[in-house]
Amino acid sequence: MGESTNSTHPDFWNRRYAAGNTPWDFHGIPEALTSFLHRSSSPGTVLIPGCGSGHEIKAFHDAGFAVTAIDFSPVAVDKARLQLGPLSEKIVLGDFFSFDFGPRRFDLIYERTFLCSLSPARWPRYVARMAELCAPDGRLIGLFLYGQEPDPPPYPLAENHAGELFGRNFRLVHTAPVSDSLPLFRGMERWQEWQPIRRC
Repeated sequence: MGESTNSTHPDFWNRRYAAGNTPWDFHGIPEALTSFLHRSSSPGTVLIPGCGSGHEIKAFHDAGFAVTAIDFSPVAVDKARLQLGPLSEKIVLGDFFSFDFGPRRFDLIYERTFLCSLSPARWPRYVARMAELCAPDGRLIGLFLYGQEPDPPPYPLAENHAGELFGRNFRLVHTAPVSDSLPLFRGMERWQEWQPIRRC
């Protein structure tokens, strides 16, 4: 598979961002995230993997969170940095799966269109990495894609698979429908909050 047709390679995304072919880009803040931030009384640290254009970075920052965002597409990172100005330093160019975040564990990890950009073969690695980076009292939050897709990516979750995938490391503590999805995801997104399972 060539780099330009392989979603695990930066060039797949570089070509799309460079051409403006980004139907997954919300160009703003989803209502579900705005609602969550209004309910959050104790801001802490947040990690945004696969941050793309980085719209949510400012929203988390303005709500008092210490933000770290990461993406492995240089074109996406350049675009995000251009629009974020002084907040551009919050973005790391790197591979989420191999980047060394040091001893940090994050109070929140924010998901939107990152999991569904990965083939299902990589999902167990995604969950393991999330469990590794999420603080014991933290949460994996965001918009998760469920349903069927005849020509992925995106790769949506199936109901029964989600429980099997996350169940060893996380438990679902909140789920809600999403009313303002983009056409690409309409009727498929849910706002969910997953809490790490504490090990004795």
